[in-house]
Formats: sequence, structure tokens, C-alpha cells
Amino acid sequence: MYKLTRSATVLGVGLSISAFVGWLLMRESKRAPESDTIVKSRMADPDEMSEIPLPLEEIDSDDDAAVPSFDDLTEIRGIGPNYAQALHAIGITRFEQLAQETADTLAERLAAHATISSQRIRESDWIGQAVLRAQH
Repeated sequence: MYKLTRSATVLGVGLSISAFVGWLLMRESKRAPESDTIVKSRMADPDEMSEIPLPLEEIDSDDDAAVPSFDDLTEIRGIGPNYAQALHAIGITRFEQLAQETADTLAERLAAHATISSQRIRESDWIGQAVLRAQH
């Protein structure tokens, strides 16, 4: 008797859910033509579209504008993206600026942004590499 009652309950719940889903689908299908006409009415006819005015004058290209305001410090062996970002944070963006530093002062200035010793800067020869790259 228990199995029969449980089966009838499951069957009734299943039919109820099916009826509800069918009702939602039918209701949604009746709405589709209205939403379709709204979308079509919003679309512009290609012949009616206005032209976009473009600037007629040439853009001046100065040689100074072509030169970047910073060098790629990651070209120096031992400087990765994190150290380059730390160098940028302390205002060193060019090889010339790095070439003017000493290993000790550079390590002190970088202490707030990155952990590096002056010994490692000397071993990797950041200053020497920067001097060479600044000359080119």
C-alpha cells in the first residue's frame, strides 16, 4: 500500500510540474512575436544611417613624440618585471638614470618596494649594463 501511495504522489507531482512547464513555454511563445517586432523596429536601415565625419587634417608626427618616455629596464640581465616596476616606483625609468646610481644607494631606495641587496645589484652589474645601454 505504501508503494502505491508513493508512486501516485510522484506521478501527480511529475504531471503538475510538466503542466506548469508547458504553460510557461506556451506563454513565452505567445510573447515572441511582440519582442521580435520591437527588435526589428529598433534596427536602422543602412540607407538612413548618417555618415561619421572624419578629421581631414594630418596628425603631426614629431620625432620627439616617437621616443618613449621610459626604457625597457627588463633588458638588463637580473631585472625582471617586478624589479622594473619597483624602479619605476622610485622614479627610475631610463637607462641614463640607472647608470647614475650606485649599488648601495639603489638598494636603499628600492627597499620600500622590493627586497634586493647591493651585493646582488653588483653581481648582476645593473649599473654597468645601464651605462652600456645608455650610450646606444
